[in-house]
Amino acid sequence: MKVLLLSVLLALSPLVAVAGMTSGDIHISLTILPTCKVDVAHSGTSVTCASRTMMQPHISEMTLASVPGIRTDSRLVTVEW
Repeated sequence: MKVLLLSVLLALSPLVAVAGMTSGDIHISLTILPTCKVDVAHSGTSVTCASRTMMQPHISEMTLASVPGIRTDSRLVTVEW
């Protein structure tokens, strides 16, 4: 069994050497967006961002079902960009 394991490891060792010789470039950019403020009011939820050039978010609201320990008027507000 040890001989079989050793022979498999020796057979796979050239693959490790090939992976070590692979090279390339990764081009990444990072964009930091300005902070946005989420306002939750009885009339609805709105999002105000410092930059008007960014895409406006999609806001969805859902009233949560009655669960012990959670108020009956609790809402889940989801903001997606």
